[in-house]
Amino acid sequence: MAHHHTPSRYELLAPAVILEFSDDLRPTDVEPLQEFLAARLREIAQAQPEGTDARWAAEHLAQTIDAACRDLEDHLVAWENELTDGNIHQVGYVQMLRQDLNIDWNRLMKTAGRFADHPDYLPRWRQLRYLCIEHAEAIEQAVGDASDAGILHAPRSNGMGAQNP
Repeated sequence: MAHHHTPSRYELLAPAVILEFSDDLRPTDVEPLQEFLAARLREIAQAQPEGTDARWAAEHLAQTIDAACRDLEDHLVAWENELTDGNIHQVGYVQMLRQDLNIDWNRLMKTAGRFADHPDYLPRWRQLRYLCIEHAEAIEQAVGDASDAGILHAPRSNGMGAQNP
């Protein structure tokens, strides 16, 4: 008889040590990023003369990034609810939420990446290419793994120049 382990809520929601997929994101990933970006953008704004367009633009960017972080955190809370309810494979809203998490995180990573040389930048802050392991496998099967130059997913040759399916 096979034993099937059902993960607890704690196991499902535990932060990943290394972020590989956007499904690994949790609300706790957002606060340190939000604080880091706020501090960097505040530094840029304060370096601009008061009342200038440059100062306004830097302050406005800081407000926009802060709102994007809050929205991402809210969406991650919704994702956690779907995850713990076992709904992550439902079509419609759940899959749109899943894709939006990836897009929203990666947009913030573009901004954070501008400050990658800062000592407070965390290595976990990086672009996430895939939603989950199944997504990674499907994409790599369809287009081939970039590291194999398409060899592993190319049609086989029969040695006489003809391709075997």
